[in-house]
Amino acid sequence: MSSESSVWAPRDLRLRLVRDRLHEASLEALLVSHMPSIRWLTGFTGSSGFLLVEPGSATLITDFRYEAQASEEVCDGVSVAITATDLFAELARCLDEGASGPRVGFEDHVLTVKDRRALGESCGAVTWEAAGPLVDELRSTKDPGEIEAISRAVRMAESALSEVLGIVTEGMTETELAAELVYRLRRAGSETLPFDPIVASGPRSALPHAHPGERKLREGDFLLLDFGARVDGYCSDMTRTFVLGSAARWQREVHGVVAEAVERAIAAACAGATAQAVDRAARDVIVAAGYGDRFGHGTGHGVGLEVHERPSVNARSRETLASGNVVTIEPAVYLPGRGGVRLEEVVVAGEDGAAVLTGFPRDLREL
Repeated sequence: MSSESSVWAPRDLRLRLVRDRLHEASLEALLVSHMPSIRWLTGFTGSSGFLLVEPGSATLITDFRYEAQASEEVCDGVSVAITATDLFAELARCLDEGASGPRVGFEDHVLTVKDRRALGESCGAVTWEAAGPLVDELRSTKDPGEIEAISRAVRMAESALSEVLGIVTEGMTETELAAELVYRLRRAGSETLPFDPIVASGPRSALPHAHPGERKLREGDFLLLDFGARVDGYCSDMTRTFVLGSAARWQREVHGVVAEAVERAIAAACAGATAQAVDRAARDVIVAAGYGDRFGHGTGHGVGLEVHERPSVNARSRETLASGNVVTIEPAVYLPGRGGVRLEEVVVAGEDGAAVLTGFPRDLREL
């Protein structure tokens, strides 16, 4: 069984929190099918499985490919059931053996319609209740060990960025630069990357989720890089925008507006602040500068075992930041046909304000 450092919240505590939520919802069990949540609760890093959490037990159900892996990774207090047939048949057997009550919650925000149908067919006596993002909500508050893993992923990404900026040259394609960035991230020790890096130059930097293409970097281009690393399963996510050569006045103006929006949002991102208020702090700066219609996405999102998780920081969010929430702050201005600027920091909400984990300078750098 796996062991954990004292800075990480014990997984039996995490399971107790889930059981407390079950009691509040009058559920006899919870079926966890979201793999990041299964990892958070048990330590299991496989790609297939169910976790059945009951008042007095927890069972990881997976297939024979992960028999040895599960025995090494899964924490104390969680039993492992290996199936040679299919997960749903083994789940039905576990429910019968455990004699759990008829009301079992499931994660309706991630379970597919096909799998929901299979649950009904395999476990006909169970009354399945949509439990919503119950575990996701618990995961949104990070313990010191999780914050340290994210901080290491941030430092790893910043180291790769420092290296790759030294080889940026006019005539290099976005695809070539993206490959160099991926290579340096992996060489630095990053596990599988949280997402494919965004490398966008010139007018293409105005595309919020541009895929690296064959466009060659040119003098006077904005160069937008959005990427992250992964450490112990935990993600980082950062964006910086540079200029190849000397920056024009309009580029400095737009970059300055976005940088000010970042500062205002960070100042607002304390525990107890609404996500809407944090979004508004950034958006008001951009609106006042006349670019309100050129910032069309939210100001940020939670970061953890997933690169996008709770809480969401946008104008529609109904969430309130809690101490230990790790979120991005990433306002932007996109000018079609000209270029765009996005700057992204990772911060931890706290009672006394936000602690910024990213340390790479966000001032406009000319390459």
